[in-house]
Amino acid sequence: MNDRTTRRQFIDRSFRIIGLAGIAGGAGLLTKRASGNAVFQVDPSKCIACDLCRTSCVLSHSAVKAVNDFDKCGYCMLCPAYFDVTSQPDEKGIPAGKVCPQDALKRRVVGKVDEDDPNNNYYEYVIDEARCDGCGKCVKACKPPAGNGSLRLEIRYSRCLECNECAIQIACRDRAIVRVQVPGMPPKAGLAEGKHV
Repeated sequence: MNDRTTRRQFIDRSFRIIGLAGIAGGAGLLTKRASGNAVFQVDPSKCIACDLCRTSCVLSHSAVKAVNDFDKCGYCMLCPAYFDVTSQPDEKGIPAGKVCPQDALKRRVVGKVDEDDPNNNYYEYVIDEARCDGCGKCVKACKPPAGNGSLRLEIRYSRCLECNECAIQIACRDRAIVRVQVPGMPPKAGLAEGKHV
């Protein structure tokens, strides 16, 4: 009878140890993920707006979105990222086609409106993130010399699953998806320079 009790105790202790090790390992993994101080981001100096952000993200609607840097924006009447400048012009001479296939780039007049001459108006271009799929067509059209480079692609963390291995980073031939430090957190070795990990 002592042998059975010993055997039962051994099996019971073994399962407890295995269970506790599993719980500790899972807790460690969750803690590491929650306390990570680096995130994936698009490096605009390397990004060529190739459409891989839209097609490679594990989400059906990519976490990558276009963003307008208003400090760089020219607020132009004929924005090459908004209008397809190669499309047929309308009766006012403005191109009829738009660059964004999702109609995610929205335009509105800012400041005083000049009804007589729309060329005197300033226009603000805002991305409707619910419609933007991260294709990058507007970003590509905004690059110099046609545009001023105010549009760029950016990973939106409210949508990102924070994969340990970003599918877009793996697919990106230009190595434009980099790990960057989260603002306000100390950098890990190699991340201060925005290295491709």
